[in-house]
Amino acid sequence: PPGSPAPPPQPGVLTVPGEASGAVLGGLHPWSRYRLQVQVFNGRGAGPPSAEIRFHTPEGGETPPKKKGDPKKGNRDPKK
Repeated sequence: PPGSPAPPPQPGVLTVPGEASGAVLGGLHPWSRYRLQVQVFNGRGAGPPSAEIRFHTPEGGETPPKKKGDPKKGNRDPKK
């Protein structure tokens, strides 16, 4: 409702107005795993968080980033 206090800004928190029907998360990295929870905040305070939603972003390149110590990876021509 109008006049409700806004929640304090926090890193990793996206505040969406109550009348919004959706939101877009920005700043996600390819080949990364994420956890998301939704929580309502109004003039009476914060409600309980939703169940945790886990998701990942596999897109963004031909192969995932190399881990330290991994052998060199890349696209290989199967004809060679």
